[in-house]
Amino acid sequence: MKILVQNCHNHLYLKSLSEWTAVPSEARTFPSSEKAIVYCAENRIPAVQIVLKFDFDRYDINVPITAECEETQNALRN
Repeated sequence: MKILVQNCHNHLYLKSLSEWTAVPSEARTFPSSEKAIVYCAENRIPAVQIVLKFDFDRYDINVPITAECEETQNALRN
């Protein structure tokens, strides 16, 4: 499992503060969800969620960490 940060609007993965990628294997990985959240908060990265990325996409878990992503996820549920 990899821990990644993803923009919840365009679904791109964080590569660096100035780069995003559509390819999960190119994305920056974090040692823990907590470190990913702290990184996003310290750098004020908007509209992101944590993705617990597994070998098979169907097992991936998305966890919204900003209000924008929570609103998007709630809209999808309704």
